[in-house]
Amino acid sequence: MKKYPIRLRGIDEATAFVRTTIKYDYDMDLCKGNMIIDAKSFLGVLTICPDDDLELIIHNNDHNDILDSLSDFLHNQKTA
Repeated sequence: MKKYPIRLRGIDEATAFVRTTIKYDYDMDLCKGNMIIDAKSFLGVLTICPDDDLELIIHNNDHNDILDSLSDFLHNQKTA
C-alpha cells in the first residue's frame, strides 16, 4: 500500500481522475480527513471535491504504471 497527495480542483479534473483510475485493476481509495471514498466512484469523488488536500491510497505495491497517468493530479509525490 502506498499513499500519494492528490489535488482535484473541480468537476472536470474529478471526471478525468475517475476515468483514469477505472482503467486499472488496483483497489484505490481517496481520503479527506476521516472520509474514505472509492477512488473509482464518480459520485464518491464528487462528494469531496474540489480540494487540494486529498490522499490517494493504492492497495498494490506494483503500481508504477498508474503514476504516469495520474501525474497531472499528484503533488509533492511523497510516499508512506
